[in-house]
Amino acid sequence: MPNPQKFYGNLWKGKISGQINPLQNRDWFHRYFLDFIINPMENPRQEMAVRLLKPGKKLLDVGCWDGRLLADIDQSGLFQELYGVDISPEAVEKVKSKGFNADVVDLNNETLPFPDEFFDAVTILAVLEHVFDPYMVVQEIHRILRSDGTLIIDVPNVASFSNRVRILFGHLPVTSRDPGWDGGHLHYYTKRSLDQFLTSQGFKIIARKATGGHPTIRNWWLSLLAGELIYSCKKE
Repeated sequence: MPNPQKFYGNLWKGKISGQINPLQNRDWFHRYFLDFIINPMENPRQEMAVRLLKPGKKLLDVGCWDGRLLADIDQSGLFQELYGVDISPEAVEKVKSKGFNADVVDLNNETLPFPDEFFDAVTILAVLEHVFDPYMVVQEIHRILRSDGTLIIDVPNVASFSNRVRILFGHLPVTSRDPGWDGGHLHYYTKRSLDQFLTSQGFKIIARKATGGHPTIRNWWLSLLAGELIYSCKKE
């Protein structure tokens, strides 16, 4: 069995050093045509998450990476206490150096090290597609969230326009340009499947958005035009 901690540790080192730049691996259709029409760098997931959050006391970022999202939330002043967990020890040390609470947690075989109903909000951006058991992860998030707590979740949309074109011509869909088989993505989501998954796990969907440029157009037909789906949910 592959070692997820080693895989993501190497990915962390490659991105921090600049040796890995996923944007350089985008196909010609995106690089020379589609990216100029609907810029994927506008309205990134971190900015969208901050906009969707409501004020509270404690927030946890699952898969906190280098702490960029926690820093943005800290600057917003929405929360008093900020926590993060990540599979990479190097990433966790980086987050701690920024003054945030952080722990090394492998979501493939560990539960979240927090008591029930401990957080007012949880963010999990571009993580759920990487874990072996997304049901366990979302159940753990449900457990540590207080009643009416907020979940902000982001996943790539496998049913995006470009992926439908790829399948039409006999190619596999692409949801990541990171190294490895589709960047280590193990699961795939569409708008409908994500709706069904979250509601089955005890969450009420409050808002659905797309990342990237021209959000009004993307949000008009989310299931087709969103490269990434970002949801605001409430624990029921």
